[in-house]
Amino acid sequence: MAVLENPGQGLQSSRAVSDQVAGYLADTGHGLLMQPSGLNTAQSLALRAGVPSATVFRDFDGSGQDPRVMRRFLDQAAFKARQEGAVIMLGRLRADTVSALLLWGLQDRAGSVALVPVSTVLRESVATE
Repeated sequence: MAVLENPGQGLQSSRAVSDQVAGYLADTGHGLLMQPSGLNTAQSLALRAGVPSATVFRDFDGSGQDPRVMRRFLDQAAFKARQEGAVIMLGRLRADTVSALLLWGLQDRAGSVALVPVSTVLRESVATE
């Protein structure tokens, strides 16, 4: 479905690498999820090549955050999604993360946004380009 750039070890090290990745993904029909970095040039190159691409808004559990902090990050993402239409959050399959998502989903604030597969956001990225 898509390639997810590794946090901290990105594909954005050089324009040549970004161009090569975009070309390969265009040929295979995969999308690209990038970590935020500067002007997000690699994502722009991918979109120009016709590759569905988006930038991760926040890695909400990558630094060992407790569930309370994760829920605060999810609230911030919901606010941003209402402004921009969509955001992508990166989380891991851990007990604390699942618990935070479940508790957050039961709150009233969660009712104003929809949790959707990342493929939905990627399809929209190509449609708006």
